[in-house]
Amino acid sequence: MKLLKTHARFLAVTVVLIVVLVLANGEFSGIAESLDAKETQATSLLQKNYRALFSDAAKYNGDPATIQGRRMQDKTQVTSALTGIVNERMAFETDPAYTVEVLGTTAVDDMVNYLRNVKKLELQRELGFQRYFGPDVREDDAFGFKIPDGNLTEAQVRDYLRKLDIVRAIASSVETSRVQLLVKLQFVAVNEELSARGVPTKPAAAGEQPYLNGEGVTLTVQATEEQLYNLLIELQNPMKNGRQGRYLAVEKFEFEKPDLLEPKDALIAAKITVVAYSVNPDSTYPPDESQKAVQQTTAGKPRTFR
Repeated sequence: MKLLKTHARFLAVTVVLIVVLVLANGEFSGIAESLDAKETQATSLLQKNYRALFSDAAKYNGDPATIQGRRMQDKTQVTSALTGIVNERMAFETDPAYTVEVLGTTAVDDMVNYLRNVKKLELQRELGFQRYFGPDVREDDAFGFKIPDGNLTEAQVRDYLRKLDIVRAIASSVETSRVQLLVKLQFVAVNEELSARGVPTKPAAAGEQPYLNGEGVTLTVQATEEQLYNLLIELQNPMKNGRQGRYLAVEKFEFEKPDLLEPKDALIAAKITVVAYSVNPDSTYPPDESQKAVQQTTAGKPRTFR
């Protein structure tokens, strides 16, 4: 008994260590079993992937599936980059000063006031004394469209502000090319005609906006041959009013020379229709090619590796 009392602490510590070792042995046994299972699973997956790798290598002329996947990824990235460039080059981006966002308000009355009493008046003052601008800016349709009296919706305000900005861009091109006279401006609907010609101005799928939406403007001018040449170039120049992204596509034009006997004295009368495009990058266009590409990729793509 005296011996037990003398060595009681040692015996207690020994018992605790034995219990801890027993528990640890159980935990380590479970971990070992889990590791063995994962090792078996990894070995099986590795063997499976190796078999798939050699199978794909034989199927794709010696190239493993990872190379085929990389090629498809590179092709997708190149296509996406080219699409982005096309979208950027084709679009006519509205000057932020001619958008309702600049107001920082959702009140439609403030938007209407901004359209009628700020931006329209600014453009009237800007073009009213220009030597080349023929229409009377005091007339309601001087800029090729009329803003109706009464209440307007936010969508209408946005549309008319964009139209004013397009007029500014056209006037800038006329001034830069030194055209003698801008006789008339007229906004025209062009989407139906463009669609019939194959331009994607109709929705590719239900419930979405079309890939392209065109705002057409016909301008009538009087100019020399050199001035008309410069005008056609300037209209398609994406830099206008000190901003990029201001491309205007020349859709069609008609030239008339009233006096062919004295060509040096007579100006050419030209009627040019331009289109200001807005681009919807979220459009599913082109639907047929996309579906075809998906089917081909699904049918012939290499196996997926994990």
